Amino acid sequence: MKRICLGTMITLLYQSRMRSADKIKTVCGGIFAAFGLDIDNFNKELPSHLKSGHDPAPGDLIDAARNLSIEDIDRGFEKYVLPLIHNEKHEAVFRAIKDILRDDTTILGTTVVGKMAGFEKDNILNYESFDESALLANVVTYAIISTENDKLGANIREIGTGYIDGFVGTGENIYFISPLVDQDQVSPLKRTLKDPMFDRIFKKATDMTISGMSNPSKACVFYIDPNNCKFRFRDLKDFIINNIGSYVFSRAQIKRITEMTKNNTAVGSRAMLKFMQKYGADAGNVLGEILLFIFMEQELDAPKIMSKIELDEYNRGIVSKSDGIHLLSLDRSGQPFHQLVFGASDIVGDLSAAVDRAFDKIIKIEAHGDDELRMVESTTQWTIYDPDATQYMVELMRPQKGGTYKPDMAFGAFLGYTIQLDKPEADSQKYRTAVKNQLIKDIAAVQSHITDLIVQNGLSGYSFYFYVLPFNDAPNEKVSIVNELLTGGVV
Repeated sequence: MKRICLGTMITLLYQSRMRSADKIKTVCGGIFAAFGLDIDNFNKELPSHLKSGHDPAPGDLIDAARNLSIEDIDRGFEKYVLPLIHNEKHEAVFRAIKDILRDDTTILGTTVVGKMAGFEKDNILNYESFDESALLANVVTYAIISTENDKLGANIREIGTGYIDGFVGTGENIYFISPLVDQDQVSPLKRTLKDPMFDRIFKKATDMTISGMSNPSKACVFYIDPNNCKFRFRDLKDFIINNIGSYVFSRAQIKRITEMTKNNTAVGSRAMLKFMQKYGADAGNVLGEILLFIFMEQELDAPKIMSKIELDEYNRGIVSKSDGIHLLSLDRSGQPFHQLVFGASDIVGDLSAAVDRAFDKIIKIEAHGDDELRMVESTTQWTIYDPDATQYMVELMRPQKGGTYKPDMAFGAFLGYTIQLDKPEADSQKYRTAVKNQLIKDIAAVQSHITDLIVQNGLSGYSFYFYVLPFNDAPNEKVSIVNELLTGGVV
């Protein structure tokens, strides 16, 4: 029986190597580097002994696999391991992993093969589309932590010479989905929000693949760095004010205002005036809509087609159910692949309730999908893009013979809720750690509920992108923060 273990994974990667990675040490060096270790600090015989199953995984490697976040390991695999794989053998590696997983009866179907929910054995076997570095990072981490390499030499030997070559260009469909390197370099539809302050204000607690989904779906959890055991929103408010023009105005409107006034600050001041006129009497929902826009552009790298305020202004007979629409361009095994991401947002006290209320909107959007798509198609007749972007959208929404496929629908959701620590914490530094741990627990607790809602409502054919942010008192702060924006006060 073939088994997943460290020797197995080294063997697969060695059989898939580029010419420049012609030594077992080079392949092992890439794996060790992904975990922050230098292969030269170990016995020179170790690489071959690990590959054969003669030696167990060293303790330093096991400790690193246990202690590093899967996000850090993922980045390490992207940097140090993927470049070692021959261009023609990336898909073959994944077909081989699936083949071995089917054979490895010691791993149950529900077992997470790694550290991240969503990489259960059954999901890996059922998926066609993968984040390449994430899957490799999880499977190799599992191999290091959860198997005894020195007891599996006979299983490793079942992977004969040329095993990988048998999967090249044949077998199951494998697609690698990852954001294009730079959206602005590949598409005339540019992002409207690229503020370097984003990473200073919004701290990422975790991101997680939504398990049980045929299409790539994830949840990303952020938080504002707490001060004296409380979230302070001054920087968030400043961030919104500095970027309000991108939310309120279309690209063409921003260009016209700038050219007419010869003053870049005019965009912000006019946007703030329009924002006040629109929301002066009702601040209840707008914060979630703005934060949805921010995360779609900054984190998902999906340029807006129209924000919620623009949808209300430009409905032209079709009232959108969405809180914003964005275009996500992906690379699917070297081919462009596009999704129209329709947004839903909600800020409420309980995270599960926020999920429910966001799905109420998502279900309505999907039920009126034809109208929503027609509205996006009709934007090419409006003056919201520049000429190049207009032509791009025409070709995207009305592809000619031999052109690209029309974009799929997908859903993006912003969820705000009141965080409640399992145990009160008065020490500021310990509070930061407790917040991050609580966020990880909270999103894990609602993951199965999200999966159930997707399946129960017949939405398994769509991708979902969730962005979560905690508040001290979500129902009150979603109003007070917007009121502070409108009045110029301090949160």
